[in-house]
Amino acid sequence: MAANLRIRNKVASVLRSLTRRFPTPTFPVFEPPPQSADASAALAVASKNSEVIAGAVLGLHGPPQEGADAARKLMSHCVDWNEVRVARSDVLLAMLGRDPRATERIALLQRFLETFFLRQRNLNLEYLVPLRPGERRSFVSNLEVFSRDELAAFLLTCFRYPIFPPDEVLLQAAMDHGILKGKTTALQMARQFETSLTEDQMLHLYTYLYAEHHNPPKGAEKKKKKK
Repeated sequence: MAANLRIRNKVASVLRSLTRRFPTPTFPVFEPPPQSADASAALAVASKNSEVIAGAVLGLHGPPQEGADAARKLMSHCVDWNEVRVARSDVLLAMLGRDPRATERIALLQRFLETFFLRQRNLNLEYLVPLRPGERRSFVSNLEVFSRDELAAFLLTCFRYPIFPPDEVLLQAAMDHGILKGKTTALQMARQFETSLTEDQMLHLYTYLYAEHHNPPKGAEKKKKKK
């Protein structure tokens, strides 16, 4: 209990510090089913929810909002996610513009879309939304698209699962901030955060640590090289 309290207090302090450097994150939410039987309304909801899911894939290994922005850019050029699935990667990269992580984002998204399509014979990504948590986790895991930490990150950022990604980048960042002590493994970090923090705290910590990783403070890189 004492260790959990120490982690909670330290995380709260780190989050307060990082909110002074980065904007308050916003996270896309799923649209509820339409109240009417209007087919166009149902299609609009499915389209919006599919974009949320694709955005979560695009946002892995970074702040979730970046993925949402990337998904919005793709949908401003493409008719649907099937068009993204079959498009040439260089065409999609041009759509994202100056995004230093565009290549890896597109590669992971197209792998996800292709695998989902082969499994379902359609690209109704909204299929994931009404599933029970255990069913959803099993379905996504069985696609075998994501690594262990990517699966956890996808479920946390997209569906607010109370799990933390056992990611080495996040582990190093947590250690740099003094949240965790030496010799902690990525799996131990995930377990400690899951027992100490709420889903909201884990989501914000994940977001801010990755924001800092991709935008380190001035002089941070030089210090690392000297070490």
